[in-house]
Amino acid sequence: MTKKAFVVGAHTKTSLSPYIFNYWFKQNKIDGEYLFKEIEPQLFKKEINQILKQKNICGFNITIPFKELVGEKLDELDVFSEEIGAVNCISRVNNKWVGRNTDWIGFLSSIRPVIKKLSKKKATVIGYGGAAKSIVYALKKEEFKEIRIYNRTPEKTKQISKEDTIKIISVNEIEKAISETDIIVNTIPANILDDLNLNKNKKKIFACDIVYNPKETGFLSHFEEEKRIYGIAMLVYQAAPCFEEWFGTKPLIDKKLFNFLDQIIK
Repeated sequence: MTKKAFVVGAHTKTSLSPYIFNYWFKQNKIDGEYLFKEIEPQLFKKEINQILKQKNICGFNITIPFKELVGEKLDELDVFSEEIGAVNCISRVNNKWVGRNTDWIGFLSSIRPVIKKLSKKKATVIGYGGAAKSIVYALKKEEFKEIRIYNRTPEKTKQISKEDTIKIISVNEIEKAISETDIIVNTIPANILDDLNLNKNKKKIFACDIVYNPKETGFLSHFEEEKRIYGIAMLVYQAAPCFEEWFGTKPLIDKKLFNFLDQIIK
């Protein structure tokens, strides 16, 4: 019997998640199916209820803009999704729907090769949606000394608990933040650096853009090529624990997979 899963969001037609899962199905000779489902934001509550009634799925991923909304619809949340306030992985466990967060694992795995090179351990995060909350959580887990957060909607950052390591910045402080931190992470579709009319002088700090299509985003173009951390890495690494949870096999993450995905997004 084919085990089924999918990704749910407002704009999932262009998601690479089905390619990743189908690659792993073939690699592991698993009879599985992974598709996408798009939901209009105004219909979320109605349609998510219908999804949760389905008996033929083992789980699904949730993406923009529903990661912070879906938790209240589930039977249980794991400790990470509760602490972060966002869910990206939903599993059927003993006839209950359990929400998990693997985004923070995916982000940490994507920056693991450069963490030792971050002498200041200071980060700047652009945006504060569901994915950004997971990234801030991961940075705190790695004991970053300072995390600066900019969000276009100031009201969202008011919910952040006051901590010595967290600093909320304005748009006018982003350029200063770039000069004082050693990694910057973009979590929004817009390229705020172009909006600020900054010169593309190849900033010498590490830069990560979780936007993965195109691979070379306008945001990343402000930074040296060898300092760029591509969003596709976080996507793959957050997907791996979901795959293992639903299909019972730990998938192999190798260069062949990334080369395969690079061909799709070029």
